[in-house]
Formats: sequence, C-alpha cells, structure tokens
Amino acid sequence: MSEALVAQPNFSADTIKGAQKTISRMKFCDYFEWFIKNYKEGHIRPVTIQKWFTMAHRIRELAPDLHLKDLENSRLALQWLIDQFGKTHRRVSTMNFKTMIVHSLRYAVEDGYIEGIKTKNININSIEQTWNHDELQKVVNQKKFLEMGEFNKLKGYIDFKLEEMLDQEPILSVNPLLPDKIVTTEQTYYMIISVGIHTGMRFAEVIGLTIDDIAPNKIDVNKTWDYKTNTGYALTKNDSSIRKVDIDSTLYNLLIKYSKFCDENNLSRDDLPLMIDPDTKLYNATVNEKLYKILDKLNIPRVSYHKLRHTYVSVMLSNGIQMNYIAKQVGHSNTNMINKVYGHLQKEIEEREASRTNAIFG
Repeated sequence: MSEALVAQPNFSADTIKGAQKTISRMKFCDYFEWFIKNYKEGHIRPVTIQKWFTMAHRIRELAPDLHLKDLENSRLALQWLIDQFGKTHRRVSTMNFKTMIVHSLRYAVEDGYIEGIKTKNININSIEQTWNHDELQKVVNQKKFLEMGEFNKLKGYIDFKLEEMLDQEPILSVNPLLPDKIVTTEQTYYMIISVGIHTGMRFAEVIGLTIDDIAPNKIDVNKTWDYKTNTGYALTKNDSSIRKVDIDSTLYNLLIKYSKFCDENNLSRDDLPLMIDPDTKLYNATVNEKLYKILDKLNIPRVSYHKLRHTYVSVMLSNGIQMNYIAKQVGHSNTNMINKVYGHLQKEIEEREASRTNAIFG
C-alpha cells in the first residue's frame, strides 16, 4: 500500500480522482488498514486502535486476494468473508467482526470508492455451530460470576491473607520459564486481586494506580497501564472510565499498608505504578493463573480476573444498589451494558421485591 495515500492529500480535482481510482482498486485488506490510519488513528483510544489493527491482520490472513470492489453490492462476498472469520471465532466476536467490516465499507460508499453494499440478511455463522451437545453445555454452564457465598469466602480469604503477608518479607514468585528472573511478589498478586474484588475495576486500571490516586474513601481512576505492549501509562478505555470509585476502609488500609511494604522493601519507584514491581512484566494471564490456584484451594469454581468485575456488579445488584450508581462505579456511561449482562439478575431481584411487597401488604 502506498504511504502517499496516508499523507495529507493535495486537494486538486485530478489528485482526488486519482486517489479514488487507486483506492477503489485496492485489495480489501489494504483498504481496511488505510481506513484505520485515515479515519481511526488519532480519534479513538490506543487500546481500541489495537483491536482494529488486530482485525486488519485477520482479514489479511483470511482473504489476502479479496478486493474492495469484490464487496461492492455483493451480499455473497460479504457473507463469505464473515463466514471465514466465524469458522474459528465465537458468535459475539463474529458479530463484532461484521460490524467493523460494514463500518469501513460504509465509508467506502460515502467516499465514492464503491457504489454500495448489501447488508440485509447476512447470517452470523460461528464456531459454536460446529460444537456437539457436550461442548455447548460446557460453555453454557461456564461460571460467569461468583455467587454471594463464594464471593464472601474469596474476599475474606484474600483480605486476611494479604494483611498477614504484608507483615512478612517479600514472597518471591518465580517464572518457571525464567527461573533466574523474579516476576513479581505474592503480595502484589494478592493486592491486585483484592482491588478487583472490592471495586470491579478493569485489570489495566488496577495496575495503573499510583499512591496519589488513593484517598481514604475513593480511588481516582484516570489512567491505565499498558501491560500488553509495555509502553507505560495509557489512557482509560473511554471518557466514562475516568471516574472516582468509592471504596471501603478495608481496601484503603490494605493499599496504604501495601505501599509501605513496597517502600520498605525497595519495590517502589516514582516512575512506576504502585503494583508494578521494578524490572518486571505483569500480564493478565499470569494473574488469572494465580487467581485460579486460590479458587481451587478454596474449592470455589474458577472465574477469570475479569469475572471479578461481573461478580462486583452482581453482588451490588443483589443487595439493591441502584443501577445508575453501579454504572458510575464501574465506568459505564449508562446502564445499558448492566441491563444486557445482568438482566436475569434484575428479574430475580424484582421477583424478590414482589414477594416482600406481598408480605408487607398481604
């Protein structure tokens, strides 16, 4: 793909016609990358840009010879492309793939590179359709969040164990692939998990915290830590993710004690977040493995770190906390996502409240 097409264009009639002709002849994988660089970069968050480029890479793998013109008013070509992706991806991911593809094609129509697109009656065929009954049931029955009793058991254990460990020397965790390199401390793992339990914050938000973000009853979420490409501090997922999260005294005291523990053991550095040990790399998958071991020890079904966020919301809903407040706590601009993910819980709560109302007035 020509780099000249990404540069600021010369707006003469001949230049515009020439560019349109060149872009119209592009392979779709090249057009999709051109679209990202010209219409997305600089306008959306880096974490979202990375998702777009990941999708561009998949398109190049799946359909290296498909041209932009092949998708012009061709339902069959669009369906074929989506089907190729769906062969190895779940339904939600395939729906997202379709949305991004169609979004880029609508721009191509508006810019005059193709005449139109056909999007009606496009089917979402995904890998689930190849699964047998047992495979489907395994996914359906997969734990989406912890029940109240499980949540309380995990929270109590983590808080007590962390309090105990912060009075000890650093417990060093070694990467079996790099036995001579210290990855991080057990205290850090437990602190990260504790913050997730108490706040429902996203992983990148938690490990991006500094001591200045922590107050007696609030955490100021204003940045993240780029643990994927290790470029340092990064923006939050979106504007609504910038927020102040109300916290309890237990978590505040643990965070302050952890900060002192880091200072006393030379584990803190002014240019690093609170929970990033110097000269180490921390990954979501590593924290997940640590969480799984703890859950196994407590005889609690496994959930990922992100599912602690789901658990946080479900616990608040179950205790009658208003949705608008919950949305603000977890960084959503409205209650739509909570309704979508936790609608069944809301129904259970309404049924419970109906029973209570009957008991009062019956």
